[in-house]
Amino acid sequence: MADNENTTVRIVDIARMAGVSVATVDRVIHNRGKVSEENLARINEVLRKVNYRPNLIARSLASGRQYTLAVVMPRFAQGEYWADFDAGIVRAEAEARRYNISVRKFFFDQYDRASFEKLLAELRHDEAFDGAVIATLFAEMVTPFARELDERGIPYVFVDSNIPECNQLAYFGTSSFDAGVVAARLLSDRLDPGSDIVVGNIIHRGDGGSNQCRSREEGFRSYLREKGFRGKLHYAALRLDDEGYNREVLDELFLRHPAIAGAVTFNSTCYILAGYLATRRRTDVRLVGYDVIRRNGQMLGAGVVTALIAQRPEAQGYRGVMALCEWLVERRRPETTVNHMPIDILLKENIQYYKNNLI
Repeated sequence: MADNENTTVRIVDIARMAGVSVATVDRVIHNRGKVSEENLARINEVLRKVNYRPNLIARSLASGRQYTLAVVMPRFAQGEYWADFDAGIVRAEAEARRYNISVRKFFFDQYDRASFEKLLAELRHDEAFDGAVIATLFAEMVTPFARELDERGIPYVFVDSNIPECNQLAYFGTSSFDAGVVAARLLSDRLDPGSDIVVGNIIHRGDGGSNQCRSREEGFRSYLREKGFRGKLHYAALRLDDEGYNREVLDELFLRHPAIAGAVTFNSTCYILAGYLATRRRTDVRLVGYDVIRRNGQMLGAGVVTALIAQRPEAQGYRGVMALCEWLVERRRPETTVNHMPIDILLKENIQYYKNNLI
């Protein structure tokens, strides 16, 4: 008996529909023995029509093969963006165990290039794994690592942002460029074309930021150019958990550029700018940010943040692991390589109804 989401169909039924023997269908499904091209085509057509999917659990248990997946992701604290991503990994991990697949997590500091470089060295020399889910924040280092995985025959899935030149099994995440376009529209539509905008950047160690943030900024700038935006972008280099330093930087910036009427961050830390605006009672500045983490959501609900753009991190984690499970056990690829998540727009009026889950 075969498990299928839409239909329960037996091998004997497939044989009858294709006009071949049960043994011939068995050889095709389990990829063993020779089958004529004519019979292969007839069987595959029936399999397509009934949307046949083998029972992965039975197949993996019968093979006795054990697999290990590596999940390469930033360290996080509860309430942060990557905690939601990890929730999807945990859910997929519970299902993966049924296929003799275990999941191991490897963490790096998302604001420190050297941390990611050190982790990749460990994965190259000290760790054995059969597939990998990789958060692509440092794209310039992910690309050569992906080539090494290609040479070793290890499949990998990208999350967070895509790197089109690689041979990933799949990508799960938003279109970072389009997410930047959405932010620009949400912000600029509320501003005079001559107003200035402050861009809040968290200081990184070793490079100029993540792959996703760069792509979002490209989309953001593209939309502003297209719409004839006449204002200027001013960059504020901010620190995590250093309110005093950030206040000094922003005080000076707003003093020097009184035309600032908008603000944006391209990662999940817009609560930093929001906290400053709330403290200084700057209700005249529109702020757009990303990700429905707790502190961002609070600032949106309070009306300090104008809008948040979300990208369903839990679904990214879950689908990334499950895509590798299906490939390792069944050799079934995702229907498409690039799987874009919806770009969700959250406002004060609808955030209470938003569920950052897999549906």
